[in-house]
Amino acid sequence: MIEVNHVSKSFNGNVINEDVSFKFDRGILVILGPNGAGKTTLLRQIYGDLKCDKGEILIDGFKPNERRAKKLLGIMPQNAEPIFNLTVYDHIKLFAKMRGIKGNDTKIREMIKLFDLDPKKRVNNLSGGQKRKVMLTSVLALEPKYFILDEPTVGLDLESRNIIHEILIKLSKEGKGIILTTHYLEEAEKLADSVILFNRRILFDGSKEELIRKVFNEDIYVVKVGDKKLFIKKEEISKYIYLNDIEIRRPTLEELYYEFFGKSN
Repeated sequence: MIEVNHVSKSFNGNVINEDVSFKFDRGILVILGPNGAGKTTLLRQIYGDLKCDKGEILIDGFKPNERRAKKLLGIMPQNAEPIFNLTVYDHIKLFAKMRGIKGNDTKIREMIKLFDLDPKKRVNNLSGGQKRKVMLTSVLALEPKYFILDEPTVGLDLESRNIIHEILIKLSKEGKGIILTTHYLEEAEKLADSVILFNRRILFDGSKEELIRKVFNEDIYVVKVGDKKLFIKKEEISKYIYLNDIEIRRPTLEELYYEFFGKSN
């Protein structure tokens, strides 16, 4: 279990996050918030790149900078860059070797093929999106218990993003724990088992269904009639079902996000 207990961080007197607490074990946890909310700082605290000013973080009972904790983590920072002048295959293989993982050549080559990468091409000759794929594949090859991924699909084409989504969902079903940030709200909708809404502190921590009740204080549906969109109570649905050109559905995570931050402002 990853335990974040009342952690805070400031830089030059500016509070980046304060009194942050949550526990996480498995599934996919998506952390959402506006630019400058402190999401990246929080992830860096979790994987031990930044010390907490206050509070404590434990990875299965170990502090993030302990070797036993690091072996449990697969980390992809927002600004991750591959190691200069290695081939794609050698880069991924090196990551696995550094973690003591052997005999996974077949899996590595399968992932390289899946992401349409040339195993013999040197990483310094790759595009930004291809480098991102190499970094993510290198992290996946570590086979950690927990993944900490900061904007893992930024700059990637839709096909590559969908491949990554399928991989992460599969890993989640296998019992892995994945914490990620994203600015793609449709990505969060597709992936999230639980959501944290964050702006220097945790504003909400729970499931999408719990967020619906948090935002609206009751069970709400969306009715779209032509170009108009209404948020209605469940018992009001019968008033609209006879209309033409109508769509009745649950609110999307994107709708909830903007409703929440609009109200919190």
